[in-house]
Amino acid sequence: MYKLFGKITDPNIENIINNKINFDNLNKELMYDIHVDFYNPDLEEDMLNADVSYEIKKEHYLFIKKIRTMFENNQIKINEFYLMGTISDLMENEINIELLKSKGDSKKNVIWPCKEIFLFEDQKNKLDVLLFNNQISEEDYESNLEFLKDELNIYENDEEHKYIN
Repeated sequence: MYKLFGKITDPNIENIINNKINFDNLNKELMYDIHVDFYNPDLEEDMLNADVSYEIKKEHYLFIKKIRTMFENNQIKINEFYLMGTISDLMENEINIELLKSKGDSKKNVIWPCKEIFLFEDQKNKLDVLLFNNQISEEDYESNLEFLKDELNIYENDEEHKYIN
């Protein structure tokens, strides 16, 4: 994993990343997936509130395009690109980039401005299936959802957040 500091909107973000990653050490014959976690300041105001819809912005797509182009210019093929915003796991302006050998063969971009909501939705979908198939009770479903929200620091509303702190 490559840890760097900057914003995905920095005009020199390519230089920052290019100075961190040694492209000569990457196998040009392989396909890679990129996972990027970035500190998303848009989340600071609303914290992690389940009632807020976090927007995918033009800057997210521009960042992905810049990074994909930089890798292509170094003859490194990228399949999947995951861009996840957060404020709970990273310091301000921190960006973590992880390169993994690709398991697929199709190009796609996945953008989640709020990583915690992404994780919550994924786990909630799994709980929904268990409930639908009568593998867990409604009470277990509700308690698991509450546990998941606590684990990911997702609050239903601002009042709940104020009481916790």
